[in-house]
Order: sequence, then C-alpha cells, then structure tokens
Amino acid sequence: MVNKLLSKSTDMEQLFFRFLVGKSKIYKEDDYNDGLNETEEKNEDLNAQQENGWNQRILLSVEKERKMRVLEEKKLEERRKALLIRDFQKLLLTTVNAKLTKTKTIISEHLQMHNEFTELLTTLIVKDTRYSVLAELLERNPHVRNHVIGLVSNQDFMERLGRSNRIVHDIQTAVGMIGINGLRYLIPALMFKRRINIYNQHNRLFTRKLWRYQLTLGQACTSLMLEEGYHRPYEGQMLSAMLNFAYTASFNEYLTSFEHVRNNMIMATRKQGQGRAHDFFYELSSDLASLQLLLLTKSDLMMSIALATPVFSKDFPHLIVALTEEVKSIDFDKRTQLGKILFKAVYFAKYEQLRAARLFKDEWLADYFKTAHIDQVAFQLLSKQELFRFKPDW
Repeated sequence: MVNKLLSKSTDMEQLFFRFLVGKSKIYKEDDYNDGLNETEEKNEDLNAQQENGWNQRILLSVEKERKMRVLEEKKLEERRKALLIRDFQKLLLTTVNAKLTKTKTIISEHLQMHNEFTELLTTLIVKDTRYSVLAELLERNPHVRNHVIGLVSNQDFMERLGRSNRIVHDIQTAVGMIGINGLRYLIPALMFKRRINIYNQHNRLFTRKLWRYQLTLGQACTSLMLEEGYHRPYEGQMLSAMLNFAYTASFNEYLTSFEHVRNNMIMATRKQGQGRAHDFFYELSSDLASLQLLLLTKSDLMMSIALATPVFSKDFPHLIVALTEEVKSIDFDKRTQLGKILFKAVYFAKYEQLRAARLFKDEWLADYFKTAHIDQVAFQLLSKQELFRFKPDW
C-alpha cells in the first residue's frame, strides 16, 4: 500500500519520505533473499542419498517429512500473526485518524501549545522585552528554563557565542548571559524539539531524523532570511516546526493510540481465552508498517495548516501565508518573500538529509538546481554552515 501511494509522488519526494519513515533497506531485508539456500540444501540431500544407500534414504525421507511438518506449522503461525496484525493495524489507524480530527485536543495535548508556550514565543519574537519579563515567562516553562540554565554552563555552547561559561542557578542570570537575540534563535528550537518527543520508546530513529530535518530546515530559512535582509530571521525555526506539525502530531497520537489499542486487544483476548493472540499482543512493541501508512496519509501536510492557523494566525499571519503557499504548492513566482524562502529551504533541507544518508547521487545535482530555485553560490553557503547542528551565533 505504501509503495503504491508513493508512486504518485515525485522522485525527490519519494526518496525523502522513504528516508524519513523507513529504516533504509533494512526494513525490506527479504528483498535480498536470492533463493540459493534452498537450492543448495536440495543438492546436499541428493548427494547424501546417492552415497549412503537405502537406509540413509529412509532416514532422510523421515527427516524431510518432519521438516515439512515444521515448515507448514511455521507458515500457519505466520498466517495467524498476519491476520492479527492486519486487524490491529486497521483498528489502530481508525482510532488515530478519528482522534486527529479533534484539532483543539491535538493542539493542547500533542503539540502542547498552551498559553504559557505561545505567550513566551510571542513576547520573545514580536516584542522588545526586558530580561526580567523573559525570565518570568521562562519560569512558567520549566523544561526550557532548565535547558537554558544548563547551556550557559556548557563551554562549547558559550564559546560559539563568544562568551565565557559559568554555573548559574537562576534563569534571569542565564538570560543575561545568552542575550535576547541568542534566545530568539535558541528557545524556539528547544521548545519544538520537545514537541517531537524525540526520546520515545517506539521509533527513535524516525524522531531523530525528523528533528534533524526540522532543525536543518529552520536554520536554512534563517540563513536565507538574513541574505535577503528579512527583519525577523529568528522566525525560521517557527516556520519549520509549523510545516512539520502534521508529522509531529500524527506521531504523538500514534504513540498514545498504539498503547490504547494494544491494551484493549490484550484484555479482550485474555477474556476470550485466546492464549496465542494474547501473547502476541502482549509482546507487540511497535508496528512500523502502520506508522508509515499513517505518516504517508498526512504527508500532504494540509493538517499542518489546520493546526498552525488557530495558534499563530493572530501574531504571525505572514508565517501562515508562507506555510499555506508551500503546502498548496503555489507557483514559486506567485509566492510572498517568505513563501519563496520556505520553498528553497525545504529543497535544501531534504537534499541535506539524503546527502547525509548517502542516498543522493552527485549526478542528480544538475536537475536539482533546475527546480530548487537556489543558485550554486547560495547552495554552497548553506552547505558549509552545517545547518543540521544548532547555530547560536547568527
């Protein structure tokens, strides 16, 4: 199903999506099976029959019958598991999709866009604020507060800011050490990284790749904004996070619904005395196929507009416009300044992930430049900055 739907996408989109949600080629390990093992086993049995006579042939015949019974039992068990996983996937995806229609709940629970969150972002990015006001707002966001306090004691981080590190215990001192401008880049990155749930127990590979892409995309936006003289280049990470809201929210709902559906299956099979099915669901820890299909159905990113608009349309309407232009694939020449920047940043960020995974071939660059609207000078500048790693020193 996933491959069939992917065939409708462009080659670049297909390749990037496969990278993002899959496990490279490990996920389809059976595609490497050339069938030689089965052929070699038959040849060895034939030679043994010829060399060891009638008694050996009888023993081999009995052994082959036993192996065939074992093989048939194994195939039957695999068919049972396939039916169980099919029913599980169907119920899981139905549950997830039903819950994803509840926009307000998703914004509150999975994106955690509470008043304290939006007030901090708006005050930091839109307004000229004092250290004391920002420190007070950070006190209401304890995870970010603790992270900021920890960073000022980090020598490498502070050296990149051109400042000395030291251990502090209050957030206002930490705010003063980093400065308002540095925090305008840092805090959105910290806040949106947490929303991705990067340390989950189901699929850390996916969330690590999503975060790497999102950070690259946000900083590519910032770099391009600075080149074009845009007045608030620290909005880049916000724009990147908003574009990926569909993936972030879907994955977090998947985690919640997975455990809910799995527990219901365990209780139902226990009640019905279905021991094998009970044990199967009890041991089930993840299901990559259902996650891939879920993310594929959300890959048009229309859900990102639906989630970002209620939260950011009042204070950041220009970001909503740029987001809408990207999601709806508006012609490049008809886009706003931010819409064009986002278009180029998306192209670069996807290229960077594929390059790092050694999935992008050098001979594709000529065609890439024809559609990315990035000249080679800008491309080289973006590439040299290692935008997958946070830059505190813009």
